[in-house]
Amino acid sequence: MSRPPSCQSTPQFYRISDKDLTEIELHSVDSINDLHRMHEHSHKGMRPPRPAYTPAPNGTLYTCDAAAVNQSRHPSSKWQTRLQEMLTPSSSRAYAMGCAIITLLLLTVFLIFYFLVQQGGAVQRLTEALREKEAAASELSLLIQELQVLRHNLTALRGRT
Repeated sequence: MSRPPSCQSTPQFYRISDKDLTEIELHSVDSINDLHRMHEHSHKGMRPPRPAYTPAPNGTLYTCDAAAVNQSRHPSSKWQTRLQEMLTPSSSRAYAMGCAIITLLLLTVFLIFYFLVQQGGAVQRLTEALREKEAAASELSLLIQELQVLRHNLTALRGRT
């Protein structure tokens, strides 16, 4: 097992067998799955156990420029990570929560307008009843005035006889 002298020097290229590439890909997939599991469990408050990796049969591969290795897959990984973020349970929960909040707000507005319409009808009925009461009061006032005139006339007739 030899390590490159430093990551600051020019990158050295090593010949890697297909078997080693397959193992590297499997370790990468496992690492990505671990990251997803850690992300999911971090929302639940627990950390998942890390699996133990066995080293490659020919030893560990050290590279200075990991970005150069992943550069060929980088363009497709952007949309894949965005799609993964949109489909994660946390974002779907946030979407569902947003929909529920919007639904509750709309329901609240609907109920407010419903009660305003109901109160408007009640105010209209009370106004009509008040007008009828005023009409009855004015009619009663006229009847009282007529009774007073009749009483006055009756008293005057009794006084003459």
